Amino acid sequence: MGYIPRAITLVQLAPELLYLILSPLDAYDLVRVRQTCKALKGLIDNSEILQYVIDLSYFQMISMGPSEMDAPPAICRKRLRQYDAAWQRFKYKRKRTLPSMMLGRNFKFLGGVYGSRSVEEDRIHFTRLLSATDSNELHCWSHPVDTTTLADFTFCAAQDLLAVVTYSSDPNHAYDIHLRSLVTNDVHTDAPQPILKALSKDTIEGEMIQPAGHLKVQIMGKYISMLMVNIVISDGMTGDYLQVWDWTSKNGYQFILLFHTGIDDCSLIAEDKFLVMDYYGTVEIYYVVDRSKPPQCTAKLALPSLVNHFSYTDIFTGENMIPGSMFPYSRKSYQPICSFYPSTNDQLIAIHVTVSVTGTMDMNSEPDFHRYSFFILRSAILELESLFAKTYGQPTLNGPKLPWSTWGPQHTTCFRLQGDEARRPSLHGFRVIQPINVPEVPREHRRLRIRDFNPHIARNYHAQDKSGWHGRLVEGELISTISCPFTEPLGSALPYREVVSEEVILLLKNDEIGDLQQIDVLVF
Repeated sequence: MGYIPRAITLVQLAPELLYLILSPLDAYDLVRVRQTCKALKGLIDNSEILQYVIDLSYFQMISMGPSEMDAPPAICRKRLRQYDAAWQRFKYKRKRTLPSMMLGRNFKFLGGVYGSRSVEEDRIHFTRLLSATDSNELHCWSHPVDTTTLADFTFCAAQDLLAVVTYSSDPNHAYDIHLRSLVTNDVHTDAPQPILKALSKDTIEGEMIQPAGHLKVQIMGKYISMLMVNIVISDGMTGDYLQVWDWTSKNGYQFILLFHTGIDDCSLIAEDKFLVMDYYGTVEIYYVVDRSKPPQCTAKLALPSLVNHFSYTDIFTGENMIPGSMFPYSRKSYQPICSFYPSTNDQLIAIHVTVSVTGTMDMNSEPDFHRYSFFILRSAILELESLFAKTYGQPTLNGPKLPWSTWGPQHTTCFRLQGDEARRPSLHGFRVIQPINVPEVPREHRRLRIRDFNPHIARNYHAQDKSGWHGRLVEGELISTISCPFTEPLGSALPYREVVSEEVILLLKNDEIGDLQQIDVLVF
């Protein structure tokens, strides 16, 4: 009788082989494997590399830096926990003032890089903000630009992509989007078409006779989108246009959408999905299902209804749509030793709204308006697509919307902004940073508040080391109180960890007429 080899179970393999099998798994799969048996639990618990994968997921971070492959996993885990503790205790490691050339009014802060247009110099200046492990040297560079034709710009540090929007000299289309290298300003090597043409006569069936009142250009992976508001066409028609390109496509894939009713904002939330906010308090979700067709509207969500004589006058999303990433520096000395950026697996989305009185008003009276910020997880918004489809099927032009009472109170947390708070909250991953408004306290004497909506942090709050911390945990809850000008309860469902700075911190300093005079940066 021949020899019959005995089957070997997974846990009987050598630890080295088990590690090779487990190492490609993400944090969620590792946690599930850890729950299967004691042997696998012990292997994962005793592996610093696998624990580091789990830690990054827990803190909702990704790691970047040339030393990432060299530093022992135990050191990386220690740096990650120190980084989170610094935010938790509001203990920043350094404070730097950006050079005066960065004080332009048109600026972008994306992926750890700050860009600012200088009208006086006809240049766009850039600087990579420091990380905690950097030297004290700021890396700054600039590229020339014709400010007389410049309409807007944006960039994606991870892809070394700079998109410069200019008014076109060609009468057949309105705008040119130049695709260049953020490092060298040369034509981007991955762009088959170095210039994208926006609002051509062929696509809008007419000629633009009035420039857009507002432009917004974004980059998400292989897609570039540009929202153009209040476009007046030669036949007298006015509308808002959203045009999207696959900037890496050799076939020139693109689509354009016309909104006759008018929209306030559009934001990419994933490479194939975006949000559209209209003037009437509706948030629409669009999905690029088939690249041979325009994107489909997959859900319509209603913001809370308002009392009579009030209406939504401004709705837009916060700048947390673009993922943080490491800049591909040409010089190794510019690379941070080890930096942490918010993960793109899930993020916090902010929807900022202004509600105002409609109808006639006394010309001598103060304007009556209220400003609010609604926060919701991106994963929750995507789940609402399925809920809408089960409830109403495919959205139609004048069809139903998912009522606020069905989704808002359960998935959002809302804050009202005080009347003299000029700046909306800033977002960094799951963290929301905002100056605290105190009546009769000058702006330069205000403190900063950080709210951390990371669900893992809130869920494990009581098991954390809180020594040296002066913050608090705010539990999520459903509320029934109704505040004017709304007719239904707002959201307060998301728990968050809150900490307030002990010192007075003013990061943006303006002069008496509102011009920016100084920008300070805190490094955690």
